[in-house]
Amino acid sequence: MFLLDPTLSETNFASGLPLSCVSIGLCREGQPEMGVVYAPMTNELYIGVKNYGSFRNGIRLVGCTGEKANKTLSDSVVCFEFGYSSTQEGIDSMVDAVKRLLQHGVRTTRTLGSGVLDLCYVACGRMDVVYTGMAEEGWKPWDYCAGLVVAVEAGCEISHIKKRNEDDLAGDKTLRKGYDFNLYSKSMVCGVNSDLVEQCRQVVLGL
Repeated sequence: MFLLDPTLSETNFASGLPLSCVSIGLCREGQPEMGVVYAPMTNELYIGVKNYGSFRNGIRLVGCTGEKANKTLSDSVVCFEFGYSSTQEGIDSMVDAVKRLLQHGVRTTRTLGSGVLDLCYVACGRMDVVYTGMAEEGWKPWDYCAGLVVAVEAGCEISHIKKRNEDDLAGDKTLRKGYDFNLYSKSMVCGVNSDLVEQCRQVVLGL
């Protein structure tokens, strides 16, 4: 099954901002197998193939190696995306998470308005961790699929913000780390190493 979004980040595109892309993901039996992301305004093509690696314009992505393997939240570039929750509870949960990040201390924060490019930018080392779904507004499967493969194949870790349960898992516990992420999840955190992912998750939840 192909998951296609011809214009991710429609608002960026309509506003003339260069952070928009075309995203194509391939799933087999519900599991992501391949992702292709093209950002025409920056002329960057990201390709990820399960068990074969991920690439930007033909160059292998290794953004999760070296010093990135030891990144902590306090020295990380943290990206977050707000959803479309209009309830006071939802708005409070999203804003409170950012407050907790700033109180904890991070290198800086960013909101780019392009979920798939967020994942690609973590994969190539431009950012260290990204999260969304504090109000469980979440992305859709076509938002995750292609970027997930690119990120996981670059060595990134991806998880749910809320504690995992049987509904969070995609079934096969023997899948390569990262591919058990449920594309229908209502929350996500992706980072350059597992400790950073867990640290970010705990801080934004106030644990």
